Amino acid sequence: FDGAFAAGGCFKNVFNEEKVKDIDIFFPDKEHFEKAVLEANKEEIPFLYRNNNVCCFILNNIKLELNQKIFGEPKDILSQFDFTITKFALYKEHVPKDDGTWFWEDKVIFHEDFFEHLFFKRLIVDNKIPFPESTYERMIKYMRYGYFPCKETKVKIANELHNLNRDLQF
Repeated sequence: FDGAFAAGGCFKNVFNEEKVKDIDIFFPDKEHFEKAVLEANKEEIPFLYRNNNVCCFILNNIKLELNQKIFGEPKDILSQFDFTITKFALYKEHVPKDDGTWFWEDKVIFHEDFFEHLFFKRLIVDNKIPFPESTYERMIKYMRYGYFPCKETKVKIANELHNLNRDLQF
């Protein structure tokens, strides 16, 4: 898909030589997303579902989750991810040649601790937690896969959940 890039947990699976269940695909803007949906339909890629976050197709038993909620460049998108082991993106960059022409080059961007945390199965939050309930649920999911949060990560998530619940009245 034009302008699209893959980012997120699928790379954890790739580097661990595990089956990839889904690929999160992001776009620089809504226009590129809409073109991708049209292209998927034109190519008759089987549609699976759509919700507020993604439009999902399935190809070779792998879900292609086209993100329709968050747009931007790979670096900006990764900065919004919660765990360092999901901060990896594969994208194409338009690069000039010496003769004045251009070509597309495959590029990757990842958190500086991505491979260390992946190898040691560490679950680390390195920045803000915009959606603490979701991060908490994901933490539990990753713990089932053998990843464990450090004490600092557990405290960050607990504090964010505590601050969130302060506003609730029972």
